[in-house]
Amino acid sequence: MDPVSAAGLAVGVASIGFQVYTGCVQGIQLLITAKNFPDEFKYLNLRLRMEQQRLFAWSETSGLADLDKEDKRKILETNTFILHRTIVLDLLVQVQCLFKEFQEQQKEYKRLEAVREADDALEKPEKDASDANFPLPERRRDFIKKAMQALKKKSTEGALRLKWATFDKEAFERLISKFSTLNDNMTDILDARLQVEIHHTVQDTNRGMLQLHSKVADLSRLVMALNIKLESNAPQVEVSMSKSQRDARTKDAKGLTLLSQLAKFKAYNAIESEKQNPPDEATALRLELDKPGERKELKLDAASIQLHSEAYGSQRCEAVLTHGNGQHRRVWVEWKEYDKQASTDTLPPKQVILDRVENLAALLNHSPKPEAFRTPHCLGYFDQADHNDDDSDDDDIANLRIGLVFERPEEDGLHAEMPPVSLRELLERDPKTYRRPRVTERVQLARAVSNCLLSLHLANWLHKSLRSDNIIFFRTSQGHINYQNPYISGFDFSRPARKDEMTEIAGDDVEHNLYRHPSAQTAGSGERARFKKSFDIYSLGVVLVEIAHWEPVEKVLGIDLRKARGQPSMISRVRDRLLAQDMLAELGGHMGEIYEKAARRCIAGGKWLNLLETEEETNDDVAARLSMAFYEDVVKRLDSIQV
Repeated sequence: MDPVSAAGLAVGVASIGFQVYTGCVQGIQLLITAKNFPDEFKYLNLRLRMEQQRLFAWSETSGLADLDKEDKRKILETNTFILHRTIVLDLLVQVQCLFKEFQEQQKEYKRLEAVREADDALEKPEKDASDANFPLPERRRDFIKKAMQALKKKSTEGALRLKWATFDKEAFERLISKFSTLNDNMTDILDARLQVEIHHTVQDTNRGMLQLHSKVADLSRLVMALNIKLESNAPQVEVSMSKSQRDARTKDAKGLTLLSQLAKFKAYNAIESEKQNPPDEATALRLELDKPGERKELKLDAASIQLHSEAYGSQRCEAVLTHGNGQHRRVWVEWKEYDKQASTDTLPPKQVILDRVENLAALLNHSPKPEAFRTPHCLGYFDQADHNDDDSDDDDIANLRIGLVFERPEEDGLHAEMPPVSLRELLERDPKTYRRPRVTERVQLARAVSNCLLSLHLANWLHKSLRSDNIIFFRTSQGHINYQNPYISGFDFSRPARKDEMTEIAGDDVEHNLYRHPSAQTAGSGERARFKKSFDIYSLGVVLVEIAHWEPVEKVLGIDLRKARGQPSMISRVRDRLLAQDMLAELGGHMGEIYEKAARRCIAGGKWLNLLETEEETNDDVAARLSMAFYEDVVKRLDSIQV
């Protein structure tokens, strides 16, 4: 067949497919918006929405959705509607018939009925999605609106909305299972590159969904919906399929598993804001939480901690923890200092800090922890002031600190005794005696740190102290560093990203301000802004600059820290200097254009992260948009770098 005829055939087949696809969307939307959906089964509605988004992703990736704007380029590029024209049409017809037959059957059994709806709910998909805490991109929203308006025009009854009289759970589960299988089959006919594109698109939607789910009950439904999909994927591993299909299934399963872990972690975080309404036992079990109203005792006896190095001012040190049964365990301690309590204080600042540390220890102790977190497992905390010698003074500044106790990672191949080393220490080593890591290793490190921050933000937690001395490594048994496996530490000022959460001032030392957004510093006449996720992303940008140059940021910029201590304004200009064209060009020269643009977005923030300066980042919609931009333009870009 000559190219002109083939192109004409592809467009013709796609045009027919587009009409059927529109019918599919109409049938799905009628069920998604059906009234009186039982609360206990809303996780099934969520599963149906997830499958609907997979269908949207397929239509956009294959080019079918572009026909709505009469754009035929992608249809011709993918070649799907030439190579698989019969299969594509057959699968789309099956999807349309599946929903049509389901509705007819449920109406026949009087479980589903049509009712007149005065508020035009079917033509306002954005409101429906908002009510369901489900992300709906503008393109898909507009398509649904157009499709439902077309249905209303051709309907003799005026686009009646569906309503459940009684709900048939088993039939609805079978519907979702069949729809999921058809979605799998439609994805399988695409080439490997397009399957990867669909995977990323679906993952973007899932991340947005997690961002919009903030209540424990909602997160529980999300976990139930994800578990259904994961369980349905399991048997397919044994089925004969191509390598690209197996890889796609494996990648999808990993993505869903990570999302489930993050949802559980976020639910644990959310419990603090819902103390007056703790989850029931079934929800707690599903989310792998402690029993309602109970929390593991994490305050340790200070006498059980034997420090290897007690030099005051060091951020962390090695130690040995002695358990009640007499067993010893090698651990490491991170310090959090607090101020001496004044007699005039109405609210003891130490108690406020202890409460925060207890919450932090509980969060970092919670398991299972998503692998992408790359955070150490916390065993508990202790107050240094609780273990004073008879000769010691309670007011001794060395006693005004709390220790967070972490276990050493138990990964195979790690040295059992060598202490952790920070990225800052590695950057400060003499390049004449220490080999700088390869560009490949530095890219791997940048990916790991950015993925960790993305996961932390998805769980609705702020780090607040991301810098190179809080990125640590445990050496292998041969004494080497694996740059793919950093650990993020330094959580002493971390907190949940909630409006009602008290923010703790983290000081203004020059070395730490190098990594802080100018608005998060108090130097100068301006008031310090409340910390937010974009400030963490800024700190990541500074770390990316250090990784690229393999030098501390002050050396990259030629800043004399001794002078800067007397002239804080030198530090407040770090952001502007990092965004200067010559600095960006040098950054690109070290690591390439993709890396340069990713770092620039982190440091510039604002419109570069799809934000307006005045927007409140704790708003769910804004947070979802920021998360999407951070993933798409930073994390995903770093993942795409090939060296």
